Amino acid sequence: MDKNQLERYKREMMNLYDKRITPDNTVPSDENVAENNVTAPDEEIFTETEPTVPNYSVGTAWAPHSENDSSVSADNEDEFNTRYPEPDLSDLDTDFGTQSSDNIYPPDYANEESLGDSRGYILVNVRTGYESSAVEGATVMVTAIVDGTRLVLASGLTDQSGTTPKFSVPVPDLSHSQQPSPDKRPYNLFDISVTAEGFFNARSVDVPVFSGITSVQNFSMIPVPLLMNGFDETVTIYNQEPDYRSSNAEEV
Repeated sequence: MDKNQLERYKREMMNLYDKRITPDNTVPSDENVAENNVTAPDEEIFTETEPTVPNYSVGTAWAPHSENDSSVSADNEDEFNTRYPEPDLSDLDTDFGTQSSDNIYPPDYANEESLGDSRGYILVNVRTGYESSAVEGATVMVTAIVDGTRLVLASGLTDQSGTTPKFSVPVPDLSHSQQPSPDKRPYNLFDISVTAEGFFNARSVDVPVFSGITSVQNFSMIPVPLLMNGFDETVTIYNQEPDYRSSNAEEV
């Protein structure tokens, strides 16, 4: 390579690195480079670094740590568990409605005559969740505990609209509900059980029924997941008993 070719090659290299060539075809000195903000060809413009990622192992609980820590210490984990303990769910009531001590022990009627000589009525509507569709062919039973034995007082199947026939059940006479402080309970309490194929069993406890009044009970059935037996679980609804008691009222 002759001298002219060498000079031409030098010019191209200088242009490539944005170097200035002086009129006398000499490379500027380091002072001139700094003064004219010219970057030297061997100077590294950008520096890329890998982000620092904490060294967490699988199955290790998270705990607070400083920026300089590369792992979670046992002391920090104990401190975290102390400050943020697991919630206690042992007292959580998963049943629908309000459960009280009165719901746990249903009324026990001495005999069928003690149920009363008047008639009340129960109508049951069985739907899927959020009442999106009717459940046809569901079995509905109305029961009460008579002389220590659960007695079926009425039963039937739901129709295409998911509704049962109106069940007639024995209740106290109407006169007991016509005064503010009756001497006995002016209604009877019944349990209603619903079973349908493909759904969990459902039960409504302590449904009050007055003389001449139709008590309408709505059930929203929960579908059984695949490979699970629907008879293993029962969704129970606890009804709140009307407050009729006074200082001189007696239980039935």
